[in-house]
Amino acid sequence: MPLNHNHSHKRHKRFSRETSTVNSRVLSSKSHKNAKKLVNKTQKKFVSKYASISFSYDDKSYPKNYQTPTIVPHAGVLSKPKEGWIHITIKGEPFERGFQHGTILADHFPYIKKVLTFMVKQDFKESLDKYMKTCAKVIKPQIAKYHPEYLEEIQGISKGAKVSVDFLIAWNSLLSMYSYYKNKNTQRCSAFIACGKATKDGKIVMAHNTHSDYATGPLANIVMRVIPTKGHSFVMQTYAGYIASGTDWFLCDTGIIGCETTISNINYLPKFGSPYFCRIREAMQYGTTLEEYGEIMLRNNAGDYACSWLFGDINTNRIMLCEIGLDKYNIEIKTDGVFYGMNAALDFELRTLETNDLTFEDFTASSGARSARLHSLLLDKYYGKIDIDIAKDIISDHYDTDKNRDKPSSLTICKHSELDAETKNSFYPWGCVDGKVIDSSMAQKMEFIGRQGASCGHSFNSKKYIREHPEYIHWKPVLRDMPSRKWVRL
Repeated sequence: MPLNHNHSHKRHKRFSRETSTVNSRVLSSKSHKNAKKLVNKTQKKFVSKYASISFSYDDKSYPKNYQTPTIVPHAGVLSKPKEGWIHITIKGEPFERGFQHGTILADHFPYIKKVLTFMVKQDFKESLDKYMKTCAKVIKPQIAKYHPEYLEEIQGISKGAKVSVDFLIAWNSLLSMYSYYKNKNTQRCSAFIACGKATKDGKIVMAHNTHSDYATGPLANIVMRVIPTKGHSFVMQTYAGYIASGTDWFLCDTGIIGCETTISNINYLPKFGSPYFCRIREAMQYGTTLEEYGEIMLRNNAGDYACSWLFGDINTNRIMLCEIGLDKYNIEIKTDGVFYGMNAALDFELRTLETNDLTFEDFTASSGARSARLHSLLLDKYYGKIDIDIAKDIISDHYDTDKNRDKPSSLTICKHSELDAETKNSFYPWGCVDGKVIDSSMAQKMEFIGRQGASCGHSFNSKKYIREHPEYIHWKPVLRDMPSRKWVRL
């Protein structure tokens, strides 16, 4: 069983004592104004302890002023970038780890604001200001009610990054709000998890790639290790400012690993509810069994960002499919076999009653084509042979089931809509932006293998793309190059 890294440092304990002191003084104070001053004074005192982090950075893929920190003990660690991945470690109490997060990644936020402004106008037809107010009204009270710990962590990020709490909530809520504004989810990701007779050594193998627009997708290059004072430590792929993964790829010191693919074409409006990103964060930090993960994900379910979750427990060598809509859900556990995700619910009842999806068996549609291909590879060609190398091959696959050809397109497991002339929105800047694979032995060490950019290694040149597809000129300010990169252990 993996080691439990849940521990605290003297500095953490000192902050806890200070906070406890303030809370007791607040309770006895007759003046709310005086109480608020006491809390602010303590936070300012805490922030001053960690304010000496400075930066330098030289990767051409990111802003020139992005920098590497001079490390302050226990104040968060930023490791040297690997093939486009940025690895950070944060630890401690909620506000403390949030402040570390915000301080280390502060230089990411001006560009994130630019991208978020563009995306909410592009997809929701809203200004950033109005979108933030909507999130503050719809999402923020639910975080405060159900997850005060994570609101405090967001406040720490806000203080460290010098951005508003409402901006961070709006940024974290982006995927949830697609179901609010558009009454649907976009098709994101291909994934599978296998164990027992399906894999070469009988242990668990999991793989995932993220399908995204080419504005937000490249921002998910953060590998964050979180070591909270309470609960369990975990590693996740994420974005600067997020309290959960966003791409939903994670591994925990409990031996639980997980990922997901969205369930598209939902036919309902969410009922907030605990937002999905708070529920999965709670599961990562406090869940210890597959059954507990299911319970946490269903508790106060908002119906936002419907997903097919794939979880594995390396201690019991079991895997779980957890499909969640609004009122319908499907949970299955196996000790032998495979679960996979491709943006259509596998459960007939959920798919029929809570989605308008007619693509499950349609080879001319992305989810249908990928479902057929994943089924063929996982349950036929590679069954009993699946290991890390085969997982990389599967998640990088370009076989078009509809056209019976090996050519990257919107129908392939490694999706490339930007190369596809035969879709409704031809050459749309959307596709695979990463690849990740893991097996039980890596999970034991809290490691995985990842690739930034397309799983297949295909590069994306933003200037060339705009030159060849001027109909997307309005995307130019938010598109970044995605060079071909190597698989790397993280």
